[in-house]
Amino acid sequence: MSASDVKFTPDILVLVACDGNSETLAMATNIRKAGLSCVCFSNFHTMAEHWRYLEPAIILVDAAVADEFFRCRSENEVFQDLPVIEIVSPDIDSRVKALAAGAVDCIVKPVINEELFARLRTQLELQAAQRQFKLVNMQFATTLEKMGQGVCFFDADRRLVLSNRRYAEVYGIEPEAIIPGMRLEEIAELRYAAGACPPISHQEYLDWCDAVNSSPSPQNWSAELMSGKVIRVHHERTADGGWVSTHEDVTEHRDAERQITHLALHDPLTDLPNRAALKKELDVLIKKNREQDFPFAVLCLDLDRFKEVNDLFGHNAGDLLLCTIADRLRAISDEAFVARLGGDEFMVLAELDVKFASSLADRIIASLSEDADIDGTRVRIGVSIGVAVFPADGGSAGVLMSNADAALYRAKAEGRGTIRFFEPQMDQWLREKRSLQRDLHAALSRQQLAVVYQPQADIGGDIMGFEALLRWHHPTRGNVPPSVFIPIAEESSLIIELGEWVLRAACKEAASWPNELQIAVNLSPVQFKHGDLSNLVRSVLVDTGLSPDRLELEITEGVLIDDFERAIATLGRLKGLGVRIAMDDFGTGYSSLSYLQSFPFDKIKIDQSFIRQAGQSQSAAIIRAVIGLGRGLDLPVIAEGVESEDQLAFLTRESCHQVQGYLVGRPQPISVYARYVGREVPEMDQVRSKRDGDPLSQWRKEQSKRGLPQSL
Repeated sequence: MSASDVKFTPDILVLVACDGNSETLAMATNIRKAGLSCVCFSNFHTMAEHWRYLEPAIILVDAAVADEFFRCRSENEVFQDLPVIEIVSPDIDSRVKALAAGAVDCIVKPVINEELFARLRTQLELQAAQRQFKLVNMQFATTLEKMGQGVCFFDADRRLVLSNRRYAEVYGIEPEAIIPGMRLEEIAELRYAAGACPPISHQEYLDWCDAVNSSPSPQNWSAELMSGKVIRVHHERTADGGWVSTHEDVTEHRDAERQITHLALHDPLTDLPNRAALKKELDVLIKKNREQDFPFAVLCLDLDRFKEVNDLFGHNAGDLLLCTIADRLRAISDEAFVARLGGDEFMVLAELDVKFASSLADRIIASLSEDADIDGTRVRIGVSIGVAVFPADGGSAGVLMSNADAALYRAKAEGRGTIRFFEPQMDQWLREKRSLQRDLHAALSRQQLAVVYQPQADIGGDIMGFEALLRWHHPTRGNVPPSVFIPIAEESSLIIELGEWVLRAACKEAASWPNELQIAVNLSPVQFKHGDLSNLVRSVLVDTGLSPDRLELEITEGVLIDDFERAIATLGRLKGLGVRIAMDDFGTGYSSLSYLQSFPFDKIKIDQSFIRQAGQSQSAAIIRAVIGLGRGLDLPVIAEGVESEDQLAFLTRESCHQVQGYLVGRPQPISVYARYVGREVPEMDQVRSKRDGDPLSQWRKEQSKRGLPQSL
């Protein structure tokens, strides 16, 4: 903006201090004619009294009263902040005197209107610029102080130019102790005194800072301090040789990351390594022992009578027993690698030959056969063990684990508390799997398969949608659990056909609902490896007429393991269709934060194994960490396997977004949930609902009692 951009308006008041001479009064008249307001004063005390009502923008002082005005001005604070222009004689001394007295500008007599107005415009423009500068400074200072990161700015002499309070707080220093002008060495001394320093000497740290600042490119690093804090720093050199840097306390993020990493490789109940960790260790052992031609043993353990303990004493007693078993295995197995695979199944990797592996197995059976004291109750169980030995019983992780499992299968069949080493004829169980595989191929055409639906609700109780789940009713075996037939389908690639059938059935069903709820469908890793999954989903959406934003595809982290690049590309194409992608079973198997960074998932689903243990401090901390991670990434989190009011109360306190489980509703034919999808309930079903009770309605009533909103 130039001076000519300033518009003269009556809102702008000019005060004229004069002795009432005609020339000055005429000048005041011309100022008013130019569009400004103008008031003349010859009594400066009166001027001071009226000051707060007038709010002038500028003062014009006639040289005749200048001495008295400036003396009055020096004694009265109200005059001191306004710019003063003195009307002076043409001689240089008059102008010098005026400027020395405090005038910001001079106008030579006789006053020329054009010059007067130009100088007024200049001063008004300067005032506007100063106001803008103060505003920007205020905004900058507010922003600086409100930042969650510490900020500091040093000059080329390593002196602090400015910093915010957060910079001091990050390092545990009183904000008042850090002031502009301090040298880096002085601030470093404060940090070392507070323990907020790296594990190197004071001088080494200063030398390292010089080395970092010598690089012209921006630098990023994270440092763990002696105090235990982890600070993430972004450092950029300035043109004058100084630098500006931000300092963020990421200790909680680091701790959460460690928790997530730990839970990815450990069982949350016993804290033993899980299946993923076992697979990694097994691959390492195979590589090392193949090169050195040494044997090692894989011991597959399954507890005897564990189900009886659960049935008689409850799941809590069963959990305590599993922890006791884990402690005994750690103690008895020396340096062997002990893992819990799930349920009551454990596995031990020991660098032993057949003879010593047999001795270890005997010691395990003896230890686990001793009574356990569970909350004052004596509990007796046992263990069956199957053993496979590398390299005689297999040269790969999959074969060794399968053969150890086959040996365990024989051990359990021959009696409890038994050890069996793998023998080739033990592959009979494989034939059993093949029989199931053949039956599964025929199940679809024989209409033995059905899709059931389990409701998903927000934490307040409103039903958001349903998850489609596959069930198999075998004509002779009865209901075959998905945990049995899904792996068989994946091994034979039959899962591709089954997956498409479930996807079409679920989308067709959802498209017919009057209430436009979400429908979630699971995808298998095999579906990502074979065929064109994105085209299949597009075709299903077109054929069924389901809106893409209503479809949520759930994947496990196993999808990303075998061919990461291909999986990410496929997920990108699926998301491009407008469907939502959820990370299922988060926290099991191969959980990794890198997957959440590699793809913009729409939801995180906490595995039910953690929810089941929510009453235990470690599992609660893990759940809390995952919910916090979702909050940090702005991702909704759904907890599956919610079966008790205590679990729901815990998730409510932790601000989990959504829940799913038996407490909300069991997997059922969609007709059971007809009223929630907007369908008219058949008369017979209404009678049955009144007689037996509607579990969803009962649950939502309980939520309502808590004061949570209901909208369905």
